[in-house]
This record gives sequence, C-alpha cells and structure tokens, in this order.
Amino acid sequence: MLRFFAGLILYSFVLHGTHNRAGEITYRHISGLTYEITITTYTKESSVAADRCSLTVWWGDNTTSVLNRLNGPTNLNCGPGIGMGVSLANANDVKLNIYRGTHTYPSAGIYTISMEDPNRNGGVSNIPGSISVPFYIQSVLIINPILGPNNSVTLLNPPIDDACLNQPYIHNPGAFDQDGDSLAFTLVNCRGAGGVEFQTTYAPNLVQDPVSIDPVTGDFQWNIPKNQGQYNFAILISEFRKTASGQWALIGQVTRDLQITVGPCNNKPPVIPPVGPFCVIAGQTLQFSVAAFDPDFRNVTLTATGGPFVLPPPATMLGASTDSASVTRIFRWTTSCNHVRPQPYQVFFRAEDQPSNPFENPLSAYMTTDIVVIGPPPQNLQAVGTAGRIELSWNLYSCSDMVKRYKIYRREGPSGFTPDSCQTGLPPSTGFALIGFSDGSQATSYMDSLVPKMGVKYCYRIVAEFENGAESIASNEACSEVVRTAPVLTNVDVENTSQTQGIIHIRWTPPKEIDTSNFPPPYSYRLYRTIGIDGSDFQPVKDFSSFIDTVFTDSLLNTEGLLYRYTVDFLSGQNQKVVGRAYPATQPFLELTPSNRALRLSYQYDGPWQNDSFVVYRREAGSITFDSIGLSTEPSYLDTGLTNGSSYCYYIKTIGAFTGAGMPAPILNRSQIACGVPMDTALPCPPRVKVDYRCEEKYLEFQFTFNDTGSCPTDVNFLYYNMYFKNRKSDEYPTTPSVSNITQPTYQLQNMNLSGCYAFTVVTVNPQDPAQPTKESRKSPDICLSPCPEIQMPNVFTPNSDGQNDLLLPIKWSDVLSGTITIFNRWGQIVYLSEANVFAEKGWDGIDQSSGRPCPEGTYFYTIAVQINTEDGPQPVDFKGNITLFR
Repeated sequence: MLRFFAGLILYSFVLHGTHNRAGEITYRHISGLTYEITITTYTKESSVAADRCSLTVWWGDNTTSVLNRLNGPTNLNCGPGIGMGVSLANANDVKLNIYRGTHTYPSAGIYTISMEDPNRNGGVSNIPGSISVPFYIQSVLIINPILGPNNSVTLLNPPIDDACLNQPYIHNPGAFDQDGDSLAFTLVNCRGAGGVEFQTTYAPNLVQDPVSIDPVTGDFQWNIPKNQGQYNFAILISEFRKTASGQWALIGQVTRDLQITVGPCNNKPPVIPPVGPFCVIAGQTLQFSVAAFDPDFRNVTLTATGGPFVLPPPATMLGASTDSASVTRIFRWTTSCNHVRPQPYQVFFRAEDQPSNPFENPLSAYMTTDIVVIGPPPQNLQAVGTAGRIELSWNLYSCSDMVKRYKIYRREGPSGFTPDSCQTGLPPSTGFALIGFSDGSQATSYMDSLVPKMGVKYCYRIVAEFENGAESIASNEACSEVVRTAPVLTNVDVENTSQTQGIIHIRWTPPKEIDTSNFPPPYSYRLYRTIGIDGSDFQPVKDFSSFIDTVFTDSLLNTEGLLYRYTVDFLSGQNQKVVGRAYPATQPFLELTPSNRALRLSYQYDGPWQNDSFVVYRREAGSITFDSIGLSTEPSYLDTGLTNGSSYCYYIKTIGAFTGAGMPAPILNRSQIACGVPMDTALPCPPRVKVDYRCEEKYLEFQFTFNDTGSCPTDVNFLYYNMYFKNRKSDEYPTTPSVSNITQPTYQLQNMNLSGCYAFTVVTVNPQDPAQPTKESRKSPDICLSPCPEIQMPNVFTPNSDGQNDLLLPIKWSDVLSGTITIFNRWGQIVYLSEANVFAEKGWDGIDQSSGRPCPEGTYFYTIAVQINTEDGPQPVDFKGNITLFR
C-alpha cells in the first residue's frame, strides 16, 4: 500500500511538473530505407524531477522506440552512457537535450514521426493550463524513390528567445537544407495530447497583435507584444523538390515549437542595415561587411548562422562580435565546387543588445541575405567544321567531379551575348537552341553531325549541368561552318504573279569542295519542287547536265495563291549518284491582314540565308505602277492612313545575306503581288465596371465607363451595353445577353437573389466603315457575388436554469448549408460537437458531452466549419472565437 501511494505521488508530480519549452524533430538519410532521427528539446533546467533521460519516438509506421539522451555529461541519475543535457548559452533556465536513433522503414511512403511528453512548462499565456497538457512535436518523412532520398532541414538558431513589451519582435529559425531543396515557411498551431492542435495558439485575446512569417525567408514577426509572459508558436518548414517534369513536389516537413518570453524593456531593438544578395563563382572567395548598431547606444553583439557555416570549407566571421554600441564584422567564405546548387544559401545575421539590468530582456534583430554559388564557365570552346559536321572541343571542366553532363547549344551566326556575372545557362532571347548533350563529367568534346545548312556560320556555347540540377555560366562562343560539298540555293524570286502563269526565278551556287576520288565527273544537278513551307514531297522539275548551269526560271505556276519550296541535288558519275542536297528555300510569300484604315504586311519564308529587312511596294487603286513606300527591319509592316473599303496591292523585296564566308550578297527576292481591303476589324474594349453591392439590402448597382483610351479604338460611336449572367463561376455564359440595350451609365438590380457572376460588353459602330456593321466587345472581367452568409455569436451565456440566457445560441445565422461546430475548454478538450444547423436551432446547454456534467465557469473556444453557397458552388468557411460561461 505504501509503494502504491508513493508511486501515485510520483506520477502526479510528473504529470503536472513544468518542463518542455520548445523543440523539433529532424532526420538524416543513412542508406536505403534507413534514416537517423534526432529529437531536440529545450526544457526548464530547474525542473529536475521532470527531466527526461530518454524519450519515446513514434516512427510513423505503427512502431516505437525509446531513445536515450546523448548530449552532456553522464552521471548516475540517468545511467551509464546517457547524457544529462547541456545549459543553453545566453538563456535563462534552459537546457538543450538531444535524443537520436536510427530506424529502417518497411517501404516507400509518408511517415509522420512524433514525440509526446507529459509536461509543457507552466505559464504559457496562449496555451491555457499549459502545465497540465502534454508537449507534442512531429515531422513528416516522405520516402519517394522517384524524388530520391531526403535529409530534413537543420535549424541553426535555437527556438528560445526574448522579446520586449511594445517593441517589434523578429526571429528566424535559421533553416538550412543540405540537399538544396526549396523551403516554404508557414505558421501552424502548437499541439498537445495525440497531436491535437491548440486552437488558442494565435487567439487575438491572448496574443494581441498579429503574428506573421515570411514564407520565403522564414522571418517570424510579432508586431507588437503587449503583455508580459511566455508564448509558444509553431513554424512548419516544408521542403519541395523538382520532379523530372519540372513540377515541385513536397519531399518533407519539420514543425518547430518556438517559445518567446516577453518582458519589460526601456530600449529599442538593434538595427542591421541590409546587404546583398550576392553571387559567387565556385572557387572564388566572397567577402563583405555587415554592421549593426543600437539606437539606445547599448552594447550590441553581432553573430551569424546559415548553410555556409556548416559546409566544408566553412565561412567565417572576422572581427570581434561585440564592440560598444556598434559593431562591424567581415563575412568571408572561400567557395568550392561542392557548394554549387540551384537554390541560394541563406545567411542569418543576428544582433542582440545588452540589457541595462538583470530584469530586462535583451532585444534582437535579424537580417537575412542570400548567396548563390554558381558554376564557372567551361573554358576554351573550339569549333572546327568538316564535311557534314562540326566538331567541338573544350578544356576539362574545373568542377567536373560535380557535373552530370554538358548541354550543347547552337544558333545561326554570332550572338554578341555576354552573360552577366550571376547569369547561368542560356536564356531563349540569345537565339541559342539546345541540340544535344555530352554525357559524362569528364567529357571534353562533341560532334554535331546534324548541321542542316551549308553557307551558314554556326555558333556554339556549352553549359555544364551539375548533378543537383544547377547550371554553370555559359562558355565562350565558338563558330564554324561545314565544308560546302553540295549546292546552296541563293534566290527564289517571283517574277510574275498569276494563278496559272506565275513565274519564279531560282538560282544556286555550285559545291565549293568535291571529293573527286569518291565522286568522279561528270557532274550535274536535279531541281525539285514541292508546295508549302514545310512541304517534303519533292517532285523533279528539271535535270541540268552542265556543272556551271545554276539558274532556272520556273513557269506556269500559281504564284498568287501557293508558296513553293525548292531544293537541288548534286549528282556524280555516269550513274548519277547523289553527292549532296541543298537546304530547301522558298519565295517570300506575302500575307495581308486588314484593320481600321490600315493593312498589316507579313511574310513566310524558309531558306539558308537570313533576311534582315524588306522594302514595301504599293499600287494605289486605279494605278498600274508600284511605288516604294517603306522599309522594315521587322518581320512585318503596318501601312496606315488608308481608306476603308478601298483596294490596295503590294509586293515586297527581301534583303538578306549568308552568315558563311564567300557567299554572294546581298540576297534579293520578291514576293507575289497581294491585294487587300482595309476595314475596321478591331473590337471595342470591354467597358470598365464598378459595382455597389449591398448584400443584406439586396441592392446591386453597376456603373459603366466607356473605354476608348490606350489600345482601344477611338473613332467609334457608342451604342449600348449588354449584360451577361451565370449562376456559378464554373458555368459558361449564355450566347445571348440577359439584358441588352443598356444606354445609361448605371444599371440597378434589387429585391432579388443577386448572387452569381456578371459580365458586360459594349456595342459600337465605326462611322467610317461604308457598311457600318455593329461590333460587340469581349466581355469585361467577371464580377462574381456571393450571398451574405453571416454567423455572429454572443460573448457570454449563463446556463443556470433561471430561464434567461440558458442556451448558447447564435445571434445571427444565415445562408449556411451544412457543417459542424466544436467547442473546446481551455485545455483543448472537446466539450461539445454538433451539426451546425442543429446547433443554430437548439443551442448548447453548457453540458460536457463526454462526461454529461455541467461545464465549469470559464472561457471556451469554438470552431464553426460550415459550407456556404458561393459563385463557385458550396465552399468551406471557418468561424472561430471564444465565449465565457457563467453560472
């Protein structure tokens, strides 16, 4: 009996002892399905009786293990080889505890690793009754063979910090991901027994000013603590990794439980002026100054954490960390190839001032800067052209051990591109196209055997691609051309435009180098023709027995309506063996697009030369001669000032050149003659619409502004507005308007169901169009209106059976489809759970549904999760708050 009584006393003490302040669970991949898990907790050092020599971890696969504490000195209190933890430097009554173990999982999957300990420390202001509720932390391990193994983030800044009354507070967990995954930060609720969330974590009546977190940097901000005490919050750090298809996939999560102690202060936080961001080429040393000063002239300490201090060789901070009211230190990091990765490294600088007395909390400030380590450019790229191919070579890459492969890029002609100091890869604007890969980290050459054109200078650059997906700076540019062993087309010129009598003049150059041993004379040509810019069904047009015969006039063509594509074969010997074929070329084919008092000219073309510009020739209505009216260096030309309804005819002469050496220049070719009639095809812009929606009054007013500015047609006459309506955003608008011929600048709807989506068009006419057709604009952006669901709860109710205010009933409850209401006591335990509309009708009588007993006086918290009707259909909405129960 005595042993039972003593055990009961011990159990009661442990259950209600004051212990855990903060912590998190992290993990590291060992091999295969085996991971090392680390539980880190921060506890009250003074709470000796509630100290934990070991903790139980739930692995997430329905198994558990007991992990011994491994840090700190050992003594008989915990047993041989079990650590006692260590005091956290510069913290009051805080002990750091580390527990570690390995576990092999049965298969790929998603596993929630968790730890629950009976004791939080007492007095946590936003977790009422914290001394009586468990401390619970969890992390998510995702084993995905497609994404590869994962190591969780490491949190370099401790989750114990001080804040001052009425002063902005900032904290950063110092998250570092050694895999280079992308991180996202969100605030979540702290958890208790069984992982149940404390809904009071961010309750406005307990936390006062809002708490927020930067989703990219992880800066946790509280502006402004207004009450003294201890507060716990939780930060969820999610890791994302790119899949092979370029999509971001969740790869892991760590939740940190953070404790902040708010105390009185008579000072302002230090200031760290921002620096960066920075980029550095692997192998170079990055060095910059960081300063901190205290506006109250108190001594300030400047320190830093982050990935660069973890990876070898680590970064260093030069200079003394403390120097009166201001301090300047030098960040220095000599980078190496293993530091290259797509994601930037974050460095977290922290400045902390010195309190004026032992009862005052120090104030701190954080500044985060990004450092990107990029791969150096491959060196000494060379290009040498031979028959049918161009051979590339380069020096062995300086970071070859970290490289997966080399990406080969090609374009026609020099680019003039010079990458910025931090620019990796090759942007599409340079005109380079990816043509292949040279696999293997030790590769130093590549053969381009699919060079399509002769007479063209091809320019190359290469980019090293690292195993983690990072790209290097692009190499230097190297250019060459293949040996001309086949003809090269130089002209496809329209001499006459007709549907049946069209004429095209074709010209080519002979091969420059001939392998006479393999391809002996006599030599000849065969000209082919097909239809369409991508046509491939070539039909022979003519054979030429003379090697110097390189001109042909093709007649009886439909040059008015068809684009013709030509090529030439070079033939050898008596059996007419094909030595090589010319890259195909077409005539410039002119197209006209009408618009209001204008015609836009553009053309199609394909060939081995590049057209740099074209001259525009126009024939007026009734005239028989063409006059030059303009020159365009762009692929199109807009002829303006025309008369709608009149006919205008055009042809263009393209001016081009080859990028290869020794080719004829300039290359001039004419298009067919094309005629068009300008007309107003431009639609008016949608109207601008403002809305006055008074949901409860069932009143809706639209105000219209006719849009005739910017790119909108200005020479049109307004006729009226049309209104289109649909019930839901996912629906399609009907083809005919719900209301038409709205000629006033306002339109009203009232005393009806107004929810749904509205859009408006404007109808105009152009007085300069001979036929004067009406034109309707595109629809204005959707204006989607929801009904006005409203839930309003009282602050107090008194279930004392006096017939007054005995039930908790909503004050307002409208437009709710379905849902639930949950009411918690201050320890997070559910005392009432009901279907929402049943509650709205019958109310809650203050009885605990679990025990059947009347709930005691105090504050209770509710969450109402309901579905409401919106323009998208039923949507979930949460209402949260608290009520006070008096008896």
